[in-house]
Amino acid sequence: MIRTFLEKRRVRRAFEKLVDPETVESLLRAGVAPQPFKHGRIDFIIAFVRGESPSQISERISRVANLAMAHGATVHDLVGALAIVAFGTLPASSPESGSRSSLVQALRDELAGDIKIVHGAADGHYGLFGSQVRMSYTFLVPQFDRILGALGRLEFGESEEFTR
Repeated sequence: MIRTFLEKRRVRRAFEKLVDPETVESLLRAGVAPQPFKHGRIDFIIAFVRGESPSQISERISRVANLAMAHGATVHDLVGALAIVAFGTLPASSPESGSRSSLVQALRDELAGDIKIVHGAADGHYGLFGSQVRMSYTFLVPQFDRILGALGRLEFGESEEFTR
């Protein structure tokens, strides 16, 4: 019994800054009950790096993640050479004005011709998406397919602000 209590306390502490308390409690009750998604303004950055080898791509995507966190962004996912980053999706934080622009410039300065970036802001939803088998804390913004299309059309070294 004491072991279960200590394990739950450890989980609460680990997630308290990332996920709202209701979601944590739902997870601790041995199941994932559907939680309402949060709605708000989301500043997003989708970045793709290139490299000559897996280790070079790993090193560059690590730099993207480190810069994002240093600028107060949440790294929602790293998939190979793709980074999905956002401001405004954690209940415990709100982005400072200019954070997204500052991060985009830092990424361009740091990775120059080895990165392409699409960034923007939109009203969207965030929270736990998926099923009990595979779940992710992430976000949705309108026209995400067009954002990915814009990323695919860019050349390395370019960035574009996505507007609807």
